[in-house]
Amino acid sequence: MKTVRKVFFLALPLLLFSCSAQQMLTSRLTGEWTIEKFEVRNADGSTSSMENAGTITFMENGRGTQSFSSTIAHLDAENTGDFRWTNTSETVSITGENASHPKAWIIMSSKRNTQHWRSTDGQGNIQIMKLRKK
Repeated sequence: MKTVRKVFFLALPLLLFSCSAQQMLTSRLTGEWTIEKFEVRNADGSTSSMENAGTITFMENGRGTQSFSSTIAHLDAENTGDFRWTNTSETVSITGENASHPKAWIIMSSKRNTQHWRSTDGQGNIQIMKLRKK
């Protein structure tokens, strides 16, 4: 019984910190962001990037909207629409039929006015998104 108590009291600060870090990120993300740079690094070594790629808005209720235009990676399209989002303290997941980039993004850097995210597609390609709060 003493061991269970020790484990509980040792794990409690980790659980509280993790939850508060997740909530802090949720609060920080809420609002409208400019996609300052979107970059694709392909497994073959080629790289494509686009500056001022659109906007993305995260609402408190776990929904969002985006306006994304792309002329990179052989896509010449505009995508506007709604999506759903969730986060942990280290990731942001974007889902939905109209999401331009539905996937889990790893947060490389998170500050009040800037975000730097990275993701992969399972084929060795890396996507990088840099956001600035409006």
